[in-house]
This record gives sequence, C-alpha cells and structure tokens, in this order.
Amino acid sequence: MRSPARRTRLLASAAVSALLALPLTALAAVPAQAATAAHPFPIHTTYKVGVLPSASQSARDAAVEKQYDAWKATYLVHGCASNEYYVSTKGDGDAPNNGPVSEGQGYGMNIVPLMAGYDANAQTEFNGLWQLVKDHKDADGLMQWQLDGKTCNYTDSGTPDSATDGDLDIGYGLVLADKQWGGYTADAKAWLANIYAHDVASDGHLKCEDDGPSTDTRPSDHMLDHLRAFAAYDTAHDWNKVVQRTEAVDSAFSAAYSAGTGLLSDFVVGANTSSPKPAPANYQESQPDNIVGYNSIRVPWHMGTDALLNGTTTAATAYALATKESACLKAEAGGNPQNVYPHTKLNCTPYSTGDQAEEAGDSVGPAAMAAGDQAWTDAIWKQLATNPFGDGYYGESIKTLVYVVMAGDYWNPAAAGAPADDFSVGVSPSAGTAAAGSSVSATVSTSVTSGNAQSVSLSASGLPSGATASFSPASVTAGASSTMTVTAGTGTAAGSYPVTVTATGASGSHTAAYTLTVTSGGGTGCTAGQLLGDPGFENGSNPAPWTQSSSLGFAPVTASSSDEPAHSGGWEAWLNGNSTADTDTVAQSVTLPAGCTASLSYWLHVDTTENTTTATPDTLKVQVLSSTGSVLATLHTYSNLDHATGYVQHSHDLSAYAGQTVTLKFTGTETDGNGGTTDFVIDDTALNAA
Repeated sequence: MRSPARRTRLLASAAVSALLALPLTALAAVPAQAATAAHPFPIHTTYKVGVLPSASQSARDAAVEKQYDAWKATYLVHGCASNEYYVSTKGDGDAPNNGPVSEGQGYGMNIVPLMAGYDANAQTEFNGLWQLVKDHKDADGLMQWQLDGKTCNYTDSGTPDSATDGDLDIGYGLVLADKQWGGYTADAKAWLANIYAHDVASDGHLKCEDDGPSTDTRPSDHMLDHLRAFAAYDTAHDWNKVVQRTEAVDSAFSAAYSAGTGLLSDFVVGANTSSPKPAPANYQESQPDNIVGYNSIRVPWHMGTDALLNGTTTAATAYALATKESACLKAEAGGNPQNVYPHTKLNCTPYSTGDQAEEAGDSVGPAAMAAGDQAWTDAIWKQLATNPFGDGYYGESIKTLVYVVMAGDYWNPAAAGAPADDFSVGVSPSAGTAAAGSSVSATVSTSVTSGNAQSVSLSASGLPSGATASFSPASVTAGASSTMTVTAGTGTAAGSYPVTVTATGASGSHTAAYTLTVTSGGGTGCTAGQLLGDPGFENGSNPAPWTQSSSLGFAPVTASSSDEPAHSGGWEAWLNGNSTADTDTVAQSVTLPAGCTASLSYWLHVDTTENTTTATPDTLKVQVLSSTGSVLATLHTYSNLDHATGYVQHSHDLSAYAGQTVTLKFTGTETDGNGGTTDFVIDDTALNAA
C-alpha cells in the first residue's frame, strides 16, 4: 500500500461514494465448469509449532464461515467489467470511489481459494479477481497499485506502478488456485517471474515497489511463508536467495533496534547493506515511518504464519521474531488485544494512544499461537468476533485471513501435491417406471472430484430380460451429463429391478444405482410414465410446454453459466437474483392419469447474499393450481435461509390429484429489503406416474 492509503486511516474513515456493483448473476468467467476443490474448506491443518484457540474445531470453522460471508457481502464487488471482480476499499478510502488497490486484490485472491468448498462460486470469483489484475497491469506486467472504483482507471499520479505486497499476495493466490483447482500454472509462473525481475533487488531483498529504489524494503512485505512456497513452486528463479536475504535483513535490523521486542519499522533503508535501519520519520507515508504503523502491524501475522507452517528449524527467524513480538505486544496491551496500538515504538511502547484499530490486535494472533501463549491466543480469537473500532476493508480483510490461520484451516501450497485424476457419477431421478413396451429416461451426471477431467464411457447392467438401456451421448468428459433411456420390451415381466449404471475412465470405474419398475399396464387403469414436457428446460429460449414470467422482464429459463451451472444439460430455470424487488415464475399444466400414484421431483440450488439468519425477504413457493388457476396446495416454501453450496433434490407426493389436470407452478419473490439478493435455480424436474 502506498502513502495516501494509511494516512487516511489516521484521520478516521471519510464518507465515500457508492460501490460500483454489477449483479453477481452477470459474470461470464472461464472455465464454465468449475473444477472440484482439492483442498475444500474446512481443511484442518496440523501446524508444526504452537497452540490453537481453545474453541472447538467446529466452532472455529463456523466462525470463519460467518466472517467470510460478511466480508464477501461487503467488499467483494462484481466490477468494473462483466468478467471482473475486485476487493473494495470501502470504509478506508484507500482509492477513489472505494476502488481496488493491489494489496486488497491480493487479499481477495488468497481468501477466495482458501474458502473453496464452502463457497461454491469460489473459482468464478477468483477468475474475476485475476481478470481485473490482468486488465490493469503496469509496464512491468504487475498490477497498477490503485484504481478508481467507477472508471477502474489508474488513479495515482505519475506512471502506473505496482506495490510489492499486492504483487506477492497475487502471486501466492495464483499458486493457491493452481493447487486448489489446477490450470493456473502458466499464469502463476509468469507472474512470479515478473516479481522476481522487478520487485527483487540484486542482492535478494524485496523492494517496496517495482520502480522503487534498490536500497529500501518494507517489512510488511516479508511474507516468508509465501516466499518459501514460491521456492518450491517456481524453481526457475532463486527464491531461496530472497528468503535468506529477507531473514538476514530482519535479523540484523532487530539485533540493532529491537533486540527485546522483535518489532520492525514500517520502512527500512539500507536493506542492501549489512546494517539496515529505520527509514526517516517522514520517509514515505509520514505515520511516522521509523516505527510500527499501519504497514508493520501485519508483521506478527506474517511471521507467526511462517512459523506455524514451517516449524522452528526452517522458520527459525520468523519464530524468534514472532515470539518476541507476541510477548511485547501482549505487555503493551495488558492482555487486551484492543490496546495493541497501531502506532508503536520499537521498544514496544505506544507512540500514540489516540488511534486504535482492531487489525493491530488481530494481526498478533498467529504470533501468539506460534509462541504457545494459550491465554493470549484465546483473547485475540475472542476479539476476532467483534469490530470494536468499526474497521473497514483493511481490518476486515486482514481479520478474514487471520481467522483462517487461527482456525487451523490454513494449508501450505508448498506441501500440496497435485491431486490424482478422479470423478464421480450419479443418476437423477434414481428410479423410474415404464410399462412393458415403453421407455423411461434419467440423467446421468458426472463430476470431477480431483485432478483433471477425463473421458468417461457409460453402461448399464442388471436389466431384466427384454429391457435395454442406451446413453446419449455414450461417453462424456467428466463434468458433463448424458441421458439414459431404458426401454422395457413387450415381454418384460412386471416388477422392480436394481440396475447398476457404470462410468469407466482412465482412473477406474464408479457406479450409481437405479431402480427400474416395469408395469404390465393392465388392470389398474394407470398409464405409467414421466409426465412433464421438457423436464430439464432443454428446449431453451422457447421452453414450451413451460410458461414463464418476470416482473422485471427477464426470462427465467436461461442457459447454464459459470455463475449458476445447470444441474445437468445446458439450460435451467433461474428465478430472482437480480438485486432488486421482482417476482419470477415457471409453470406447466399436466394431466395426471387416473388410478396412478404420482411424485413430483426437482433439483434446487439456493444461494444468497442476504446477511441474516432469521429474516426471509426472498422466497420460492412450489404450488399446485387447479385448471382455473386457484391454489390447491402449496407443497413447500423455500427462502434465503435454505441456501446451500450445491443442488438438493426435493420430492412431493401428488397422488391426491390423479385424474385431474393441474398446473405445477414455481414462484420466486424477492423484496430486496435487506440489500441482499437470492437465486433460486431449478433443474431436472420430473413427474412420475406409476
């Protein structure tokens, strides 16, 4: 972060312009089919040193999820282009119109892949964050450090340049993404090459920015866990040299200026010598720069994290500094994290007590853990659940990352090998009925569970005599779907038969169960079968026999997208999610045969940005209407509280309406009363009569 940013925090948060926020539903990101997370949250990590908070693991995971939801709803903005996301500086005024800075973009590119598995849209969001970076590079191929929130133009004076903290976190985010989903290797290595060429001085120390002098460094950029991960990942460059020089600068500085406290000043000069020293008081940001300020409050977080991940031998320098920092800041605060002052002298006494910020205490958490101080760790963990000073983007982004570390969910990409290729298979619906001489269909879905997609061939076994099964297509790439059609011969005996659907790929075979019921068609008066037309909305923009409506004029039946993928096939019914009050419907009239039992099923995905655990401003009603349009029954009402990470199948018994013509209607209503939005996505419906 550059000089205007942290100076404004000292004066308190000013009023800022409204965020540019495109609807989340508009993003078109690549790849369209999100890869399965190899390290889904929560992924409980055994650190190599220290303690964890006393709270249970489940409570820690839940606290991270709650913080992430709040952070995402407030600071993750869909803009400036339809395929871009950025992290807003809302609440801190670090860029005009709450625009992004590269430091914040880096935070987002770390947070989002760490939360993959919990956040079903994580890869889409990551791709949008990365796209904005790619669209706003400086002459050295690194991100322009500050952009306007409305125009996304570079907004600082002079030639666009980058900031090393943002560059490093963006690079680390790309490594995390590559280990999480795969497919980012080329981008990550190209980015790291640019950092090495422009942010690393000839002796190996980190400069403050790509066009800055080769004599300075900023200790808040000394993310040693990142640098060690780069060394393991990018062997084309000597990142071990950067690690060793960073450790040497920090050790020499502390020995001369903070032997008992381990504190490092906001800026250091003489980093290219054996005697680095604090920068002059008004060197760059005038906080002053020769003590701990809003830059170096991050140092205990980075040093503690390196020690936790890499242990007391590999991370000896970080462990020694983290232990000292934890002890001195605990003493300064009297054990109360709120009293860790953001401006602290190197002897660990407050420079000023007139300025307080939650992130100053939060950042000590990983250092307290590495030091093994249980009481201090627990006090900081407790503070994380609050925001006593109303911190904005900066504090809340740091808090989110510290939360992941302190919860024990921060995994090391340097130790994360590439996952083996594998996939899964499922059948929906899992049962079907066909009269002798007729057919029934089901959707066979495949998903990539780890590694990369592979070709998968489909077959069925266990069919009764005279019955056959066909697949269209007969083979798919893992992540795609096929339609299975089972035909009962005229001589196939009535009964229920367990059928095994097998998917075979290079990594092996997986199976899914399907139950086929064959009826003779005589004696009961029931003509069995699946009654809905276009059950998967695959007729597309002309979805007859479905009818649809929207108070905003949008067509709910829409093509699958990376924002809201279809459960199978290429189309779905997507109701609401437009960030404004509206009502959307899809409906179909159908005649249920007399003498039949009938069951309605459908797959539903609900996601929301409503920040509430009690209110239900957004609802989806599933209803049965008479031929005159009166409501016969409301089968179920869903709301924003039913949000889930993926599709969930639901079913309802409609046997009571046998012999009648009824209308099945899905009605989504959104009030936009809480400022959030909810998406109700329906796919793969079925109305089976038997």
